[in-house]
Amino acid sequence: MTSQNRSRSQSVHISHIRKSFGSFDAIRDFTLDVAAGEFVTFLGPSGCGKSTTLKILSGLMPQDSGEIRFGDRRIDMLPANKRNVGLVFQNYALFPHMTVAENIAFGLRMRGWSGVEKKSRIDELLALVRLEGLAGRRPEQLSGGQQQRVAVARALAFKPDLVLLDEPLSNLDAKLREQVRIDLRDIQRKAGQTTVFVTHDQVEALVMSDRIVLMNGGQIEQIGTPVELYATPATEFGARFVGANNLLKSKLGGGGAERHAVVEGAALPVRLTTVSRLVKGSDVWCCIRPEHIAVRPAADLKPASGVLATVTDKIYQGTTILIDLDIPGVEKMRAERSTSEAGRINIGDAVHVDFEQAHAVPRN
Repeated sequence: MTSQNRSRSQSVHISHIRKSFGSFDAIRDFTLDVAAGEFVTFLGPSGCGKSTTLKILSGLMPQDSGEIRFGDRRIDMLPANKRNVGLVFQNYALFPHMTVAENIAFGLRMRGWSGVEKKSRIDELLALVRLEGLAGRRPEQLSGGQQQRVAVARALAFKPDLVLLDEPLSNLDAKLREQVRIDLRDIQRKAGQTTVFVTHDQVEALVMSDRIVLMNGGQIEQIGTPVELYATPATEFGARFVGANNLLKSKLGGGGAERHAVVEGAALPVRLTTVSRLVKGSDVWCCIRPEHIAVRPAADLKPASGVLATVTDKIYQGTTILIDLDIPGVEKMRAERSTSEAGRINIGDAVHVDFEQAHAVPRN
């Protein structure tokens, strides 16, 4: 069989998957459609069910109920070696006694590709992952980032219906992770490969994904683009888990374009730029991202505007500074401003605070 006749990237349809371990429900009614060529990330804390779902997709673990289809083909009853899935593991699992080319060719050899086909595909993948000239090296002669790209090339080699990435960046140092996550995203886009990525790192999810599936307690909490999950979280869990956030206990007031949240204990109205589907009077969390809090010295504003606050701490981060604020009647809040903007603000200063954007989610 020639490589041209082999399967191409497929859409993935997961319907009502459930998985229990004794009395513990690891996955509860998981349903998701992934478009062909889409990069979808399962994001959530340890124990939320994301790795269990990945194992079920790969065939390494059976589900208790539900079904999975790649395109029109049902695959959940097939063993792992019949699903046409490429896997990239946390530790890469490269064969130390094989060269880069031999590692990439392993799946092709197992599938009976001819020598000419293998050579052509290896050359194609080495160019894709930018490892030309390194075909004869062994894994021990490569950097961590290069090893990771070999693992990705091996997973792509036989043109799988789906590639699964199981936290493949966790073994890299922070600086290398920044570069490799961009490399991975670029490789996936060029290959047009349907990909499911598992991580607990929200930065990785935001940078790399077309869509994010936020998971909590074995269930899907929210599905959306990175912008949607960050700017308009649907639940308190989402608001707390994705990015830094100031959450204030509030009541929803107003209507139409004049929606606002009244912060409990301070009678402080905050204009809402976005809001979940809620009715007036609902208990809500008013969510304000640190970068959406403007902080200005009180002396700069005559007459004063905004909310009066006191600076209790400053935390230098290089390009930005975190500013901790004490607002009467309100829980402590944290702003994040550019280093140049925050340079004139000192601990103990009286400042005026304006909320540039705010979002509301239900409070249970």
